[in-house]
Parts: sequence; structure tokens; C-alpha cells
Amino acid sequence: MSDDILTSGQHSIQIDASPQAIWGLLTDPANQGTLSPECQRAEWEGDITEPVSGAQIHGYNKQGDFEWDAVATVAEADPGRVWEFKVGAIDDNSATTWRYDIAAGDGGAPCTVTESFDAPILREDFFQKMDPPRHSLLMTNLETTLANLKQLAEG
Repeated sequence: MSDDILTSGQHSIQIDASPQAIWGLLTDPANQGTLSPECQRAEWEGDITEPVSGAQIHGYNKQGDFEWDAVATVAEADPGRVWEFKVGAIDDNSATTWRYDIAAGDGGAPCTVTESFDAPILREDFFQKMDPPRHSLLMTNLETTLANLKQLAEG
């Protein structure tokens, strides 16, 4: 496989809300069906049901006619600043990492929220042959998710 295959991306948006409010929206699994164009719903899995490192979230996803579910493990949970989770084994280098960084503006708002992903799995032939390309679709999904977050936070 070529080393020039894109496996990561990011997008940022300004949101007129406090960092704590934004973080609360992002870390509530009940919001995932509203925020994400692919995740239809999500719920806590296991004994930990709050946004802390090690907690697990079960997501139910759909893209076109393809449906799948996956468990994500919270890798970093810094209230008002960072929300990061990994899909796949947390210590596996092939896990997909999703991250939200929240940077408060002067006086707390507006905030800049950056969503990013690192998905080594995109190197696999299956994802390279998708139409549209999976990386391109994920980049569009970043924009949509952040626009939905902005609407929910400012609404």
C-alpha cells in the first residue's frame, strides 16, 4: 500500500457557547444521533455510564444501505477541553481515534471546536475502493457533525 493514502483529517468551527456546554453535548451519547450523519444512536456500555477515561460507548451506525455497530472506548475526557475516543482496541495501532478539542475564546465564548480523526484502517483495500472514497466522506461528516453541534449549542 502507498504511504500517501490519507488516514486522518480535521475541521474546526466557532460556536457561541461555553466550553462546558459544548463538552456536555459532545459527551452525552443521547446526542450522537442528532450530531453525526452516520451514528444513528449511541448508549453507554458496561458499568461506567459517565464521560471518563475507560468508559465505553456502543454506537449504531448507518451509511447508505450499510449498517454496523461498534464499541468505542474513551481515551481522554478533560471537561470543557478534550473528548477523545477510540473505536477498536484502545492499545491497537489500527484503532480509529476520534477527538474533539474545545478552545475557549476571550471571556469563554465563542469557542473554537476542532473535530479530528486518525483512521489507519482507511489503508485497507475495502475503503480505498469505496465510492465516494471513505476519507472524503469522513471529511464531509466532520463538517456536518460540527454544524449540527453548533446548531444544538446555539439553538
